[in-house]
Amino acid sequence: MLFDDKMKLEDEHRKIKEFWDRKMSQRSKSPPQFRYQEYFYLKYRDQIKEPILDLGCGDGEFLDMVCKDGKLDIYGLDISEVAVQLARKRLYPYLGNSVDGRIKMGDMIFTSNYFKKDFFGTVVCEGTIHQSTCTGARMTANEIHKVLVCGGLAYISTRSSSTIPYHATQVEGERETYRMVGEGGVVRCYFSREGVVRLVEDLFEIIELEEKEVILRVEGTPYKMWILVLKKP
Repeated sequence: MLFDDKMKLEDEHRKIKEFWDRKMSQRSKSPPQFRYQEYFYLKYRDQIKEPILDLGCGDGEFLDMVCKDGKLDIYGLDISEVAVQLARKRLYPYLGNSVDGRIKMGDMIFTSNYFKKDFFGTVVCEGTIHQSTCTGARMTANEIHKVLVCGGLAYISTRSSSTIPYHATQVEGERETYRMVGEGGVVRCYFSREGVVRLVEDLFEIIELEEKEVILRVEGTPYKMWILVLKKP
């Protein structure tokens, strides 16, 4: 990646961090939401191996469920400082003083800077890989591949192009990337089936790929997500 392109991407991600720092303050005021990572966990429970990494871990909701099931070798990464503090507080009863070293603040396009390569048995990335440009999403897919062990499972959910908001404007020079006018001007990807396959096909074996409807936790509006279960060869 050229220096200018890298700087532009990092600038977009600074906007995304600010957006999610604001957004996380709304989560406690919103009703619970069914998340397909729970579906993934229950369906593939016997194949899910530790350590487990949650990329875009938010307030630690998924990792809390994992800990309650007895899997305590867990890690999380989130770009939002607010989210990380909430997650650390939530997971402290399970992780104790190790919580700060396991739940980290950082950008997922640099995941392997925070965690060892070929380390995780399972990586979960629920509704976060599209919080970037298509270039950034591809970088994250590469990072997941780096930190996952051979034979390990990855779960990714990402926005579908079948529900692009009316206020989204396409970003020039980036496939399937849109700027969210009215949402702080952040960028977001909306992938076609071909696009989401292109995102991962040379990195992983695709075990499951399905489009499903989700209800936004805060706004309460429906949208479509691609649900992917992947295996690192």
